Amino acid sequence: MSAYFSMLSWREILARIFIDFDCRENDSPEWLINPATRRRLKLDLLYPDINVAIRFIGLTAKGQRRQSDWEALENEQRDQTRVELCRVNGVQLALVDINGDPVKQLDGLLRVLTRAERVLGESKLPAKTRNALRSRLIDARARAEELRALVRKQPEQMMANLAESWRDRENSLAADLQTGSANGASGAPTVNLAKLDPGKRVRHARFGDGVITAIAGSDDDQTIAILFDASLERTFLASLIEDKLELLP
Repeated sequence: MSAYFSMLSWREILARIFIDFDCRENDSPEWLINPATRRRLKLDLLYPDINVAIRFIGLTAKGQRRQSDWEALENEQRDQTRVELCRVNGVQLALVDINGDPVKQLDGLLRVLTRAERVLGESKLPAKTRNALRSRLIDARARAEELRALVRKQPEQMMANLAESWRDRENSLAADLQTGSANGASGAPTVNLAKLDPGKRVRHARFGDGVITAIAGSDDDQTIAILFDASLERTFLASLIEDKLELLP
């Protein structure tokens, strides 16, 4: 399975596990600063109610050359720094290698959920709040265990099914956008995808203005990640949003 489809699978896995928790995408807490560089680090997903975070590793941008051994080591050290900073600040971070064995990655996530449950049980939150969150966290861990069992039986087929489920979510959003467009002006312009590059500002028909942060894949699998001014980052299939984007000057 390509890295692109593996990423879709993981987005669906996490959406199912943390279905009833608030989620912040591409969050950079003020305390998450690399002491070696003094630069702010990022968490791909943060569930603040239970202090659990996700960082995807193994991603490469469009046209990016293969990392040298030195660069790979630097990234590994940066990820470990991220894990330690999270731990010190009460956040349990799961590193998910999208190119790794999904069962082993789920095992790692389950360990993180177990630690989060233990830390929550020792917290000074009011008993009623603590017990309610712990119950929801136990349910999330049960969903993770169920998904692990399904993936373990038929890894390739199940991951493919999960990827399709995530694409269905995105297609549903695209359908909503198309409905909105039909109610507005017809003949919306189509942006020239070849002119899009990371760093360029665009306007999305639904989410407003933002900046392109990454372009990955090619042809029908090409994706575009956009960080919107409302601090929301979303990744879209290029083929589904080319008529929803406007390139800003």
